[in-house]
Amino acid sequence: MNDVRSSQLPATGYSGLLAELPDHYLASVEDYHRLAYAVLGEARWAATGRFGLRSLEVGFGTPVFQVTMGRAGEMECQVWVDGDELFATEGGVERAMPITTLNAAAAFAGVSPGTEAREHDSPELGDPDRWLRVSPEMGAHLAAWFRLGKRALGQLHELPDTVEPDEIQLWPGHFDIATAIGDAETRATYGLSPGDAGHSFPYAYVGPWGEVDRSDPYWNDAAFGGASLPYAEIVAASDPAGAVFEFLYAGFDNING
Repeated sequence: MNDVRSSQLPATGYSGLLAELPDHYLASVEDYHRLAYAVLGEARWAATGRFGLRSLEVGFGTPVFQVTMGRAGEMECQVWVDGDELFATEGGVERAMPITTLNAAAAFAGVSPGTEAREHDSPELGDPDRWLRVSPEMGAHLAAWFRLGKRALGQLHELPDTVEPDEIQLWPGHFDIATAIGDAETRATYGLSPGDAGHSFPYAYVGPWGEVDRSDPYWNDAAFGGASLPYAEIVAASDPAGAVFEFLYAGFDNING
């Protein structure tokens, strides 16, 4: 396998995306997934009762949230991952640490490694003192992937026929960036996943909530009964975000047509 430092895509607007996925790719995704639900999501949950994350200008993590400081009032906080480092701000003061273990990351964020945000397809927490498989390259890849998703999903939100769109969020339990759009009959989830047990590579997807014509070749994913666009097709496109949007729009048009 080529060194991942030399296999990142050239200037496409998403230069952190890896042209070739390393052999340890899914194992590393799982460890970032653990960080997302057990540390990032837990930090926001402990303060606000909400755990949705965001694609950020740098990396991914919580939105800014308020922590009550008793008589001192409230303090703005944020926790995020950039590459192989964990960052936090409290009241405008920024801290950083290299990502090592879940226990160390949780202590840095002021929480215990949590499970409130864990979903059925989340990896088990495992040994919280095991060193996590993170790297600057994998962190940059994931940040670029979620940033691409935020852009394509944002374009979908801007369509004039879009009905009742949910906020675009990076869900720590599923570790995908997604939104839901549509009324009771046309609602579907639109998103991008970095890979999971059913897919060894990143993919964009459309998951209808209701019935669709499964004989239509568009609905091509056997793992969940929806439609998916594989990573190889996305990174081969001259405009990856445009390719993802076109795929998502095809699903939107199929369901709403």
